[in-house]
Amino acid sequence: MTQNQTPAPSRGYGLLTLGLLGALVAATGRPDEETLSTVIAWGVPETIAQAGMYVLPVVAIMLTILIGRLIGRGRSTGIRWSIYALCGAIAGFFFGLCLELFAGVPDLVVLAAGPLAEPTTIDVLLWVLTGFSIFTGVMIGVIAMFGRPAVTALQVEETDPECLEVRRAERWMFGWSAIGMLTLGLASGALVVARLAAEDARVGAVAVAMIAGVVSAIASYVLWRRFDEMQRRHVVDGYAVSAVIVTLGAFVWAGLEALNMAPALDSAGVFLALIFVQLVATTYVTSAVMGQMSMLGKPA
Repeated sequence: MTQNQTPAPSRGYGLLTLGLLGALVAATGRPDEETLSTVIAWGVPETIAQAGMYVLPVVAIMLTILIGRLIGRGRSTGIRWSIYALCGAIAGFFFGLCLELFAGVPDLVVLAAGPLAEPTTIDVLLWVLTGFSIFTGVMIGVIAMFGRPAVTALQVEETDPECLEVRRAERWMFGWSAIGMLTLGLASGALVVARLAAEDARVGAVAVAMIAGVVSAIASYVLWRRFDEMQRRHVVDGYAVSAVIVTLGAFVWAGLEALNMAPALDSAGVFLALIFVQLVATTYVTSAVMGQMSMLGKPA
């Protein structure tokens, strides 16, 4: 390629990747009994209805992303990704409507920790954080291992190849980020098991949660130590925004609690609020950092 030639844009293989990941996730579930009964009542044969429960969510993922790409074409980056987020919510709705995801996981947990109590809203959110963190950690880990091919496979838009370049000197960032996310998922999962298990079966789960939490904190510290000044500034900005939001939210919640309009938050609820807001804030600034690094073209 000569210097005057413009590199061809990426084809955006993320649609196929999302379809494959969706199929793998769907394979872990089982049809939702209520939805299945409703579909059978419409006259659909049970075998076809059961197969549809697995196929429809995967089709929904790919179709909603295609629609999002059409609607978002020519719009700003923020609007496009807001559209993608809405599409993801719609696809997630179809998943929840059709399948009980990871239906076998509770059985495995019961084998390890014994019977579990009925989960509260906080416990459900902890499970959500567990799944999100592990899923994200695996994706980031794949990028750390394979570099540009993995990034290309995750793109849902046409992208300039220069923006996809993952230099060897940058892979450490993805590697430590993957460790941090995976251990965060393990820590939150062990925490919810400890909350729901019988009193005499909680020590092991708490130990796993503490160890994983420490490893996650160490990974964050290693990343921070190796960041340059620009990256540190963006991370500080992200955490500052999250602190303001959580502080304001906690104050409003305390007022509602005083009026008996909101339940009391325990430490797990505070942890969830901090983590979710920090994930949103720091994901945005981290994306900005990675984009600036690609634009600057740092040497490997």
